[in-house]
Amino acid sequence: MLTDPPYFGNVQYAELMDFCYVWLRKLVGKAATNGAFTRESTRTPDELTGNVNMGRDLVHFTEGLSRVFGRMNGALKPGAPLAFTYHHNDVKAYYPIAVAILDAGLVCSCSVPCPAEMGASIHISGTGSSIIDTVFVCRSTGTVPARWIARMPEGIAALVRQDLEKLRLGDVNPTHGDMRCVVYGHMIRLAIWHLRKGWDSSAPVSEKIGKVASWVDGVMGGPSAVLAHLDVGDMPTPTQQCMVLHQARENYGTKEDQIPF
Repeated sequence: MLTDPPYFGNVQYAELMDFCYVWLRKLVGKAATNGAFTRESTRTPDELTGNVNMGRDLVHFTEGLSRVFGRMNGALKPGAPLAFTYHHNDVKAYYPIAVAILDAGLVCSCSVPCPAEMGASIHISGTGSSIIDTVFVCRSTGTVPARWIARMPEGIAALVRQDLEKLRLGDVNPTHGDMRCVVYGHMIRLAIWHLRKGWDSSAPVSEKIGKVASWVDGVMGGPSAVLAHLDVGDMPTPTQQCMVLHQARENYGTKEDQIPF
């Protein structure tokens, strides 16, 4: 199962769609009185986003995402993957992802950084925001390479360093914002791994979010503890990404010890 969303709140795509919706209704003409174009707007109380102006906070987003992932896992065969992409500038926006995956009884078996949009995109141009998504791959059962299970900030930093090098092989020169989002992806993947045993999906949502936050900030010291091992100050910060990506050579690793779950 592959999906993109979820989105939290970097860009309110649902609001932006109303511009397109108006034009489409005009093109459809009289047929707009039937079917999908009967409403005046694309907005719906059922949309699942973070939106402060509409009272949709972190708890609201977490509750909805947990229900969605639970339904998805119920439709998957054991061990089949649920994969989705995600990125946000604030690590707190990743906590609902961890809670939803844990509530669904899934484990994040892999987190892969992937170029998602052009650095020249209007809504992020000049902001230092990341163009890198994390692809979260989740399963109910399977194996993960033992070296991916870091237990210290420097271990996470080593994994991030490898990811950044692989991005550079594809002519992507990661910015500080990109590196930060790669760190977030690994920290959330590992939070899920370390919290999965004894996880109480029936606990209050705010309590579950707090457990994820406590692991990220308390046990691991937060993203800053990982970034401290990455020599951020010496890292070049390009203002614009290369728009043509290529991979100069294949480098997919070798067999290694696997941990079952």
